[in-house]
Amino acid sequence: KNVKVVLGECAAMTKGIVEHDFREVTEENAGTTGEKLYVKYGITGIRGQAEKGVPAVMEAGLPALERGLKKGLSLEQAGCATLLALMVSTVDTNLIGRSNRETQLQVTEEIKEILERNPYPEEDMLEILDRAFISKNLSPGGSADLLTFTYFLYFLKEQ
Repeated sequence: KNVKVVLGECAAMTKGIVEHDFREVTEENAGTTGEKLYVKYGITGIRGQAEKGVPAVMEAGLPALERGLKKGLSLEQAGCATLLALMVSTVDTNLIGRSNRETQLQVTEEIKEILERNPYPEEDMLEILDRAFISKNLSPGGSADLLTFTYFLYFLKEQ
């Protein structure tokens, strides 16, 4: 049940996936958003996270969730802050796919500023962010996947 063991297994199972999946990808043949971002920016996305043992979850996700719960926040409240922490600790390729790299970088900086003021933003701030994302058709789907994995590991650890 040790989280580090699970993350180590993830790394072992996916060792070499970035090199394997991207070795023949070029600007001309890149078909997926992930392939295009790798060619253009060197962004490895979830493959890179998995191959490294999902450091965003270990270094940002789990600590944010656990601190929030220790503060007495609900799973949902702590989870919202955890999603934001994950968004600033990794490059969300889904967010870029829905917009562009510049927008992703700008959103990341805005969220960093929000988290510096309050690592567990109030509901009104979360609603403002939600409305802004909806209006711009933005979706931090990659970070949401990492949040799901964070919850999984939290519950595994707590059992």
